[in-house]
Amino acid sequence: MCSLVLCSVPSPARALAALARVLRPGGQLRFYEHVRSANRVYGLLQDLITPAWKVMAGGCHPNRDTLAVIRRAGFAVEEADRFAFAPQSGIPPMAHVLGRARL
Repeated sequence: MCSLVLCSVPSPARALAALARVLRPGGQLRFYEHVRSANRVYGLLQDLITPAWKVMAGGCHPNRDTLAVIRRAGFAVEEADRFAFAPQSGIPPMAHVLGRARL
């Protein structure tokens, strides 16, 4: 299970490689992560705020293409629901993905 981890670790590829090593055969990777918005304008906004955001939010990179990183790590994404979520009023909604994948 990854919950808001892959957006904040220095190397999501290394984290996923470690998860792949310990995942039992047939096991699932379940994830809930920040992702780059599919909306071009919001995606550019995420690029602009990421340098300051990662300092203020524990290393979080809200503009990462986390699904692509999961796939490149050898996982087959079986389900992925994208949605926007604003944790507090006044903060623009951030794109998230909730899903599962297998090796």
